Amino acid sequence: MLELDRFAEPGPARALVDHLLVHGIEARVRGQSPWEVWVLDHDQLPAARERQGAWSAGGDDGDRRRAARIRRERERDDQLAAQREIDPRRRWWSAPDAGIGPVTVFLVVASVLVGMASDFGDPTTMTVQNLSIEPWGSTEWLGRVRRGEVWRLLTPMLVHFGVFHLGFNMLWLWRLGRQIEHHHGTLVMLAVVVAGEIPGSLGQYAMAGPNFGGMSGVVYATFGFVWMHARYDRRHPYALRDGDAVLMMAWFVACATGMFGPIANVGHAGGLLAGLLLGLPPYVRHLRAHAGPRESDGNDWASVHVKGWRRITRRFVSPYVPLWFAILAVIVVLGE
Repeated sequence: MLELDRFAEPGPARALVDHLLVHGIEARVRGQSPWEVWVLDHDQLPAARERQGAWSAGGDDGDRRRAARIRRERERDDQLAAQREIDPRRRWWSAPDAGIGPVTVFLVVASVLVGMASDFGDPTTMTVQNLSIEPWGSTEWLGRVRRGEVWRLLTPMLVHFGVFHLGFNMLWLWRLGRQIEHHHGTLVMLAVVVAGEIPGSLGQYAMAGPNFGGMSGVVYATFGFVWMHARYDRRHPYALRDGDAVLMMAWFVACATGMFGPIANVGHAGGLLAGLLLGLPPYVRHLRAHAGPRESDGNDWASVHVKGWRRITRRFVSPYVPLWFAILAVIVVLGE
């Protein structure tokens, strides 16, 4: 935002804001004594100055009525949009428009069945040995896979070690996977699953051998994909609260510290990187929409009012959160 003018009384300031709104320019009144008029879009400041030159300081009842009508229409549109939005605070298990994704349902059912057949990850069972990337204890690099058992590149995601491991992954998969299938379709969900599982599994296998399993890599791939779209995509109404993102990343870091014992952290990191990469298009569109130099003499609203840590966060953290997530994932891989 950039400051346009200041007034000794609130009436002229509000009248100018109404006049600008009628002509398609967003502005706000801030402060008191003086009352400041700030233009929201830097690029509209020249047009705002031009309109101010043609504006009568006494105000215009026609402007006031038209501005009120515009605001009522926007409020009605916002209410309609709110009725269509998913509120994840109240809707964890289901969302009105998420539907039932066939890939998500298959993965959940298959994981539960494999959990029961393997006594929840008992390595002595044939189920675990047949679904792991290689039989545990094998020293031949991808021997079974190279002999044709290529399903082993994917099936470790179905093996879970304990009820909590299975339940945690299935909750997140159900929450995130159905959104991807609803908004982008089954093929995109399959791509996210494959990209989230195979590279991470190969990396984990290279680092620590075949003794791993779980849907966590796929869950972090769906998380990365959904987070990118929820934050940057205006075309698809993905729902993911910032608090949920913080929880996922806190769990990611906690697992990497080793406090919960041996965990396939490379699989987690590989899945997160895959999801972020597949979610790049809306982020790139966002960057392009906000690209270009912004003329500022230090009098814009942020320069005047945002100071200290908030200013650092606004300039160097918030615009580049996907990059910080990716760097964190790389650090986890390098630390294994």
